Amino acid sequence: MLRIFATTTVVLLFIPTLVFVVVALLKGLAFGDTLAALADQLTSDHINLVVISVLSAMPMLLVAISLWVRRFIRKTWEGTETYTLCGALPIIAVALFVNLEYWPTYLPEREFLGFPHGLEFIIGPGLFAPVAMLIGFCVAWIVRRRA
Repeated sequence: MLRIFATTTVVLLFIPTLVFVVVALLKGLAFGDTLAALADQLTSDHINLVVISVLSAMPMLLVAISLWVRRFIRKTWEGTETYTLCGALPIIAVALFVNLEYWPTYLPEREFLGFPHGLEFIIGPGLFAPVAMLIGFCVAWIVRRRA
């Protein structure tokens, strides 16, 4: 369980940066310009990649708390890997969707787009990722019942 949890958390921490770099390169920015834009974005006041990375990984705390509660009730760690994987994959999908939704509109101009833009970085991990995690837990429960 810990191996899956740690790997997923590290992946979630790197998704915003990787999506930023890939979108910047696909939008025609040179590699040097992409690195300069990445450095600017890591220190930005508006949409900071470090903050976005931490927000993307926060739903994994819900996975950990949920599995701890399950362990407390069931008195066993059996099946935890299935629940961890099925809870983490939808969170990764939400993080990818949120980042792929924002960065193509932001790059290559790098102009802050105004109020409603960037809100997806809060709504995605805060609202959609926990719901997706619960759906993943339901899938894990069904998979474990059939096995």
